[in-house]
Amino acid sequence: MKFYYGGYFHPNGEVNFAGIQRMIQYSPTQRANIFRESWSMKGKIVQQGPNSQSLVLASLAAIRNAYSVNGYSAGFLDNNESQTPFWLNNANAIGGVIVTNPVSHGEMGGAETVTYLHYTFGLQMDSFISSPDTILAYSEQLSFSDNFGGPIMIERLPLSGMPIQQAVSTNSFFYATQTGSLTKRTPNPFPESPIFPAAFSGSADCNQVTYSSPKMERGVPLEYTVNWSYKFRSIVPLVGFPHERG
Repeated sequence: MKFYYGGYFHPNGEVNFAGIQRMIQYSPTQRANIFRESWSMKGKIVQQGPNSQSLVLASLAAIRNAYSVNGYSAGFLDNNESQTPFWLNNANAIGGVIVTNPVSHGEMGGAETVTYLHYTFGLQMDSFISSPDTILAYSEQLSFSDNFGGPIMIERLPLSGMPIQQAVSTNSFFYATQTGSLTKRTPNPFPESPIFPAAFSGSADCNQVTYSSPKMERGVPLEYTVNWSYKFRSIVPLVGFPHERG
């Protein structure tokens, strides 16, 4: 088989696998998100003739130059010059196929570099598994802070004598706060809806939504996060529970 990277084609049989590693990156919600495939490659330059060493070194320089740039498809062609299943498609790669290990070699002595030279290099490709609407991370909290609608008491410190508590109202409001965070691949995802939409407190900060800049990989946005905070106030008890997503 013949191996290629971008427009550089190795001679037939020069390059082979030293190892392939495939792994799945899971999101905090344990959804399969990104598939990573890493190739460890090994090759052997072979030249013959009176100028074999010069040809070996020239081939090495050409190979180094070919793998000095990221962002090309790579793979094996069969004997009919057809694409085999062993293929890293740059068009599907997040930020392109990358060279993880530049062209390297061991000791240069004896016949090594005179008629042949062993070398290694590595390639890697990340691609999405999840759909844009997959919830990658989610968290929501609903907290209640009130006096169960009972009397409101305040502390009084008289000029002399013991401190006292004074009732200033026979009834009080019921309060709740809803906060949360959502992460998706979809740009600027919608925040969670308020649990008690008719009971917004009316304060200046009762409805807060915050969008974060996306997490990036080689210039490609991977995920977007939105945070929300809602404050509620009611004259009747507020009963509810956080949403369950993910």
